[in-house]
Amino acid sequence: MTSNFTKLSIVTAIFLGLASYSVLKNKDSNLFSERGNTFIENLPSKLNDIQKIKITGRDLDMELINKNNSFIETSGYPFKANVWESFITSLSLLRIEEKKTNNPERHNELNLVDIDKFKENNDDNEPATKITFFTKDQKIFKSILLGKIDNTVGGISGGQFARYDKDNQAYLLKGALRMPSGKSDWFNSLLLKLDQEKLSSISVKRKKIIFEIESKDRKLSLKNNPDLKIDEEKLKQVAEVIDAFYFYDVRKVNKIKKNNNTISYKFKDGLILELNFIEKSKDSKESWIEISAQSNNPKTINEANDLNKKTKGYQFLANINTSVIFNWNIKDLIKK
Repeated sequence: MTSNFTKLSIVTAIFLGLASYSVLKNKDSNLFSERGNTFIENLPSKLNDIQKIKITGRDLDMELINKNNSFIETSGYPFKANVWESFITSLSLLRIEEKKTNNPERHNELNLVDIDKFKENNDDNEPATKITFFTKDQKIFKSILLGKIDNTVGGISGGQFARYDKDNQAYLLKGALRMPSGKSDWFNSLLLKLDQEKLSSISVKRKKIIFEIESKDRKLSLKNNPDLKIDEEKLKQVAEVIDAFYFYDVRKVNKIKKNNNTISYKFKDGLILELNFIEKSKDSKESWIEISAQSNNPKTINEANDLNKKTKGYQFLANINTSVIFNWNIKDLIKK
């Protein structure tokens, strides 16, 4: 009797062991069942059928459109060299490494929450980068959310967490998206890099000249107001605009009527640079401006023409330090 009971116990233990092994094996098999699969299937061959790509994230909201089977930003401003190629190639090479959680409550820790549902007061995590591909009939070909980088995955690019839109299943991918973090980084956003030492004068105008700054012997001074105690740092702020002007955003010239708010920079070599205020940005204190150049000196005509080639037909978002100058009066320059 005891012998039979012992035999039964051994058989039961073996059976339970085999069952447990089978469950674990099936679970592991399920986790890696899609390993090696392309995350965005047939992307290179589908590109000609894609009309629009929308990209959103914390500091990014932009659309790329298909123009003659080549993608451009909606403004039409040319991309920086190799940015598009790096972006689309990295997406095409993404492969599934393994399945991760399908619990939506864990999306936050993997940076896989859509920007529309992300809580802005969350300092520990970032919203996902969401990329949606639209076909020419405005149907969605694919919409994905890309999150945290994971360097435990081998290869040059490591790995990245991702999921498909409207699907809670998260994946760890082999490879990672290669894309500029901000919209302006898609372009050569440095428009101006001019020498302050060549400055002759700067004027801030609305319907008339509000104030004029002279530049002599590397010193800036307010013209026609010698008795005022001027804040020299404010004068430097006006002059430093031309040192290195980067735009934050770009758009096509629209039909907004220009006003008379202008900052004009005159140089000793005949170059004249004008920044024209268009309107305040809806979402910030920054301003949309237009930039143009001219010259009355044959030696700097080509420099003016080269600048106009980069700026004609476009409006640029200037930073706050530049934007505030358009509304300055003499009283804003007086030392307090």
